[in-house]
Amino acid sequence: MTQTLTKVPYELLFTGGVILAFAVFNVPILLLSVVVLGIASALVLPFNRILSFTIFLLPCFEVFTRTSYLPISLVTLIYIAFFGRYLLTQITQTTFFLPGVMVLLMVVTFELLHVIYNPVMYSAKTLRWVMLFLFVALLIFDKNKYASFYELRRALLYGVIVSATYGLMFHYFHPVDYMNIDKIKRFSGGAGDPNNFGLYCLLTLFFYLPTMPKESISYKGFSIMLVMILLGSLTVSRSFFLISAVSLFLYFVFYFRSSINEVIFRLLLAFNIVAVLVAVAYLSGISMPTNLDIVKRFSSNDLSALTGARSVIFQEYVAVLINLPVIFLIFGAGINGYLGYFNHKFEQLGLFSEVVGPHNTFLELIVSFGLIGCILFFAFLHFAFYAEKIRATPTKVYRLAYLPLIVLAMYSISLQNLGKYGSYFILMLVIYHTYNRRS
Repeated sequence: MTQTLTKVPYELLFTGGVILAFAVFNVPILLLSVVVLGIASALVLPFNRILSFTIFLLPCFEVFTRTSYLPISLVTLIYIAFFGRYLLTQITQTTFFLPGVMVLLMVVTFELLHVIYNPVMYSAKTLRWVMLFLFVALLIFDKNKYASFYELRRALLYGVIVSATYGLMFHYFHPVDYMNIDKIKRFSGGAGDPNNFGLYCLLTLFFYLPTMPKESISYKGFSIMLVMILLGSLTVSRSFFLISAVSLFLYFVFYFRSSINEVIFRLLLAFNIVAVLVAVAYLSGISMPTNLDIVKRFSSNDLSALTGARSVIFQEYVAVLINLPVIFLIFGAGINGYLGYFNHKFEQLGLFSEVVGPHNTFLELIVSFGLIGCILFFAFLHFAFYAEKIRATPTKVYRLAYLPLIVLAMYSISLQNLGKYGSYFILMLVIYHTYNRRS
C-alpha cells in the first residue's frame, strides 16, 4: 500500500547536503556516510521512501564514482542494499503479473547464455547488472505499487536540483578538476554526461506538466518548466536543444488538440513575435550571437562533427557486426559483453584509440541481443507497459502522457542505455507517468 506523502524526507536532505559538501571540500570519505545511510535506510525506512531514495540518486550517479575505495560506484552498494530489502520484506508478500515475470526471466537467461561464446561476459559487471535489472523489473511487474508517482517525481526533481547545484559548486571550487581542456565547456551536473543530465531535465519538465488537454498549468509546473529548460541549456547539448524543441512543440499541439484554429492562431502569434524581435535586432545593428557555444556546435557542415562522431561509430559497429560469425547477428554479444568484444575488434583493426560505445540504444540492442533478442526485449517492454495499465486502470490515456516516452526514445538515438541499470528506473518512471490518472 502506498504510504502517505511526507515532506522532504531527512535521508534526502542529508544526502543532498553531503553531496554539496563534497562539491566544496572534495573529500571522498564524505560519500561513505551516504553509503552507511543508504544501508541503514534499507533496514528501517518504509519501502516507499526507499524507492524515493532510489530515484533521488539517479541524477547524482557520477558523484559516487569520484572515489578509489572500490572498483565499483559506491551508489551501487546502496542499490544492492535496497534490492536486498525488497527480497527480504516485500517479494514474499505480494503477487506479480506472471506473463511479465516469465519474459523477464527469459531476458535474464538470454543475457547469461552469452557466456557460452563470449568470454567477456564473465565479469562482476554482468552479475551486478542482472541483480539490479531484476530489482527494477520485479517492481514493474509487482501488482503492489509501493510509492505513488507523485512521490517519485518529487524525488527526481530534488535529485536534479542537487545534481545541478553540485555541478555548479564543483565547477566554482575546483575549476581545474571539473573542466576538461576543450574548446566548448559543457555542463553535466552530477550525472556525469551532458546528455544524461539533459534527459533528466526534460523528463522532470514533462512529469510536472498536465497530461490532459487544456488543463490549467499551475505556477509551480510553469516554474519547473522554465528552470529545467535553463538547466538543460547549460549542457550545450545538440540533443537537448533539438529534442526539447520537438517535444515542446508536440506538447503544444496535443495540449490544444481540441481546437485546430487555436493551434494555428498561437503558432502564427509566436511566429510574428519572433519576426518582430529579429527585425528590431537587425534594425538596431545588434549582431547575431554566432559566438554562442551551441551555435558553434550546429555550425559545421560535416556529419561526423555534427553528430559528435556518432555517425562514424555507427558505421564501424555495423561493419564489424556483419563480418562477425552469424551467431552474433542472431543472438548478439550480450548487454554486458558487446563493449569489450567489439572494442577488441576495433583495437585489432586500429580504428579507435580508446573504448568506444555505440552511443545509440537501438544499435546497442542489436549488437547486444541480436535479431532474436530484440524481439524478446521488445516483448519485455510491451508487458512492462501493459502490467502498469492493468494495475492503474486509467479511464483514458491522452497523447500528452506519451511525451516522456517520446523524449526517452529520441534520447536513445544518442545514448547507450541498456548496460546502465539506472536507465531501467527511468523507464519505470516513464511507465508510471503514462498511466497516472492525474498530473
